Amino acid sequence: FYGHEPIATTCSRFIMHLFACPEYHPSEPPVKLSHFIASIIHRGNIHPSVPYTALIFLQRLKSRFPDIRGSSGHRLILSALILASKFMCDNSYTNKSWGSIAHGMFTVVDINQMEKEMCSYLSWELTVNGRTLLDFEKFVSTHFSKNRTSYPTY
Repeated sequence: FYGHEPIATTCSRFIMHLFACPEYHPSEPPVKLSHFIASIIHRGNIHPSVPYTALIFLQRLKSRFPDIRGSSGHRLILSALILASKFMCDNSYTNKSWGSIAHGMFTVVDINQMEKEMCSYLSWELTVNGRTLLDFEKFVSTHFSKNRTSYPTY
């Protein structure tokens, strides 16, 4: 987990709960979502606020499309992390670099499409104020940091 196990497992549980997606990506070998997230955070040297902003974007996506289910939490989190990083950081990676950070699991064409679709689905609503981020981070950390049999709905 490269020292990022708490945030990676919390994000993974949140995504799997919200979108009912599988824990593993059907790659060869299969990649566990929490390991993928930890690797992205580590390889991209991503500040902890970026994954929580990404989760806010995913929560917004779910609120816009309540019946949506995810076939790949890996695609969802990567596209949300890319947007969150570009929104929050002055100097973000290119999509080609994101492909490398993601171990080549997705092509640049895939990443471009994922980013475009996520922006469209969110109607370009990418603003997150500091208070919202802090409250959301506290909520998610409190309710999704432990492996439970049920999680809150909101």
